[in-house]
Amino acid sequence: MSKRALTAVLLGIFCAFASLGLHVKAAVFDLGELRACKRVFALGNTAAYFYGFSGSTLISARVSGDCLTSRVSVNGAIYSVTHSGRFTYALFSVSNSSRGIIRLNADSGDYSVFDIHSDVEIDPQSIAANDNEIFALSLGGIYRGVTGFDMNGRKIHSYSLPRGCERLFSNGSDAYALAGNGEIYRLGGSNAVFCAETTYDADISDAGEGYIYSNGSLISLDNGSSVYCGARLATMCSGGVHTSDSGLLMTSADGMVYLLNGDYTCTAGDIPQDSAQHDPVVSPDGYEVYLSAGTTVEQLKAMYPEIKTVYNKNGNPVSGRNLCTGYSTDLMSVIILGDVDGSGTISSRDIKIMMRCLIGDGELSGVFLKAADLNRDGQIDIRDIVLMAKQ
Repeated sequence: MSKRALTAVLLGIFCAFASLGLHVKAAVFDLGELRACKRVFALGNTAAYFYGFSGSTLISARVSGDCLTSRVSVNGAIYSVTHSGRFTYALFSVSNSSRGIIRLNADSGDYSVFDIHSDVEIDPQSIAANDNEIFALSLGGIYRGVTGFDMNGRKIHSYSLPRGCERLFSNGSDAYALAGNGEIYRLGGSNAVFCAETTYDADISDAGEGYIYSNGSLISLDNGSSVYCGARLATMCSGGVHTSDSGLLMTSADGMVYLLNGDYTCTAGDIPQDSAQHDPVVSPDGYEVYLSAGTTVEQLKAMYPEIKTVYNKNGNPVSGRNLCTGYSTDLMSVIILGDVDGSGTISSRDIKIMMRCLIGDGELSGVFLKAADLNRDGQIDIRDIVLMAKQ
């Protein structure tokens, strides 16, 4: 097929989308059974999982295209829960001195229950797990240590951390410990490997695989980098950092953002209603800020009072005008979503550039390529062109 013919096909598809209107790909799931939980937690990896417990009952919901909620009850009081991979775990009392574990496959509803066989006293405050090991706080001496058990409840490893362990948590399919000095360690195979840092009393929540949200910042568990978000909820997905001031919990999985609302419905979407991101995003190229067309230099300075000067693509100071893709400050690069020609506006010229790129007759790179991804799903396609036409 010639480029001219392919262009005509793309234009036909574009017109069909534009005439029908492109809606945000979103779904709403009912997670009302979680309402009974004392507290609800979230974790995202291949799917989004929301889980918690009430008395002696563990409740776990898996959301990914569809929704499955599973419940397991035991003869004992549940103290703490975690989730790793496909499994939700709960630590419960068997008697005054012994503990048990529930291991629930949240994808199928299958589960197993077993006792913990330990020669040390287990503190029920928190647990964590990876694919091969379950971790619990152990008492003895001045500080709390960590004991690792296999999937039959037998002790296999012991871990010690600087100033003891404050709490355990899981992320993705890995287990982590927060030490008394605020350092975070990845646990497994008798090794405790330092990976990030926060404060010893931090309230940690999942922010998508490889990230946690703590003290207003998004922290990478891979390289320890962090970015201040400020919002009440934050998560990282393929489109970068997403924040929200509404809802109970937010996580990401499979490039989608999952928000648990106050009425215990879960909203899942792969195209945020407003793809502009006012909080800086950490990328391999440094800090970047994604803004909507029409944002001015003064508005950017108001968002970040520490910014003294904004520079155009030639490195000259600018003021009193709209920002353009390719502008920068001493702190970050500026990306205006849809502005692929660097003019600061979205026009037919931007659409033509995008169309030429889709048929292989043009190429974008750097911040201009990132500006072309309007819905921030990690791909440049006809959806971005349709959103561009609606600006």
